[in-house]
Amino acid sequence: MSALEIRGLEAGYGRTSVLQRLDLHVESGVTAILGSSGCGKTTLLRAVAGFVEPTAGTIEVAGRQVVGGPRNVPARHRGIGYVPQEGALFPHLSVARNVAFGLPRARRRDAATVVAEALRLVELDPGLAERYPHELSGGQQQRVALARALAPRPALVLLDEPFSSLDASLREETGRAVVRALRAADAAAVLVTHDQGEALSLADQVAVMVEGQFLQVADPASVYLTPADPRVAAFIGHASLLPGEVTAAGRGRCALGEVALRGSTTPGPARFAVRSEQLQVRADDAADGVPGEVVDVSFFGHDATIRVRLATGEQVTARTPADSVPAAGDKVQVAVVGDVLGFAG
Repeated sequence: MSALEIRGLEAGYGRTSVLQRLDLHVESGVTAILGSSGCGKTTLLRAVAGFVEPTAGTIEVAGRQVVGGPRNVPARHRGIGYVPQEGALFPHLSVARNVAFGLPRARRRDAATVVAEALRLVELDPGLAERYPHELSGGQQQRVALARALAPRPALVLLDEPFSSLDASLREETGRAVVRALRAADAAAVLVTHDQGEALSLADQVAVMVEGQFLQVADPASVYLTPADPRVAAFIGHASLLPGEVTAAGRGRCALGEVALRGSTTPGPARFAVRSEQLQVRADDAADGVPGEVVDVSFFGHDATIRVRLATGEQVTARTPADSVPAAGDKVQVAVVGDVLGFAG
């Protein structure tokens, strides 16, 4: 039995359509809905939770149809755990009372045991049970919100960008703790995020969304290494898309010169996705590569992102080690390392 099954889902606000005939199957584990702001990720989550009324399609949760039947099941009866972006803890309630808040009446007599187990799952010290939300760090608050969602033992948990307000190191630590808790509780989860690193590192399945549609739904490695659409390639890994052609010999020809291609591509017009880590920026007098000029540099400490305008006018983005960073305005040579993804047309 699948945790979530969505078929032909459509939803929007007024006359504005947001979701366009979406299909999604979640068997177990964590599925990340990945896309930029405004693509429809949160609308999808809210439709599954019962906060948005779809205009078409069906939704099943743990084998039970909650949308598309004679009458949609109300949100409170869907058996879904929901963790909003800011946690939404009740400030006047202790951690223990926050966690116990959503328990069904039959389990409230065992609230202390349930709370202790939920806090253990999310790796929080039981000594925090009597503290109030303002006495916790941001990461601890998010774990309490997850504990509250897990306490009723739902088959499905929805997480709406739950780590976006945390700093980088805390976000990674909290994200991994949340995934461990979900697996320990044997609960499937749908995680909405715009952070590709978060999606690729935490999820078992990634659904890439653009303008209310899924462009690809696959495991993280497949989405990154074999994107099904040039827009997926551009979004995942920040690949530069360059027009060109595939020669009769099966090579690619574009502003970066002749490049080796991954997989089979029919000769003719094409677009090539070149990932930033495939581009090497070298000194202007290097023996190979094509000429370009550095537009700007973003320095991150461990490495840097360099935007280069090629002699043909196209711009590409490269990542380079921190010890070999050119300056804006420098003349350079840009070379491609490895096979390039090609897309027809």
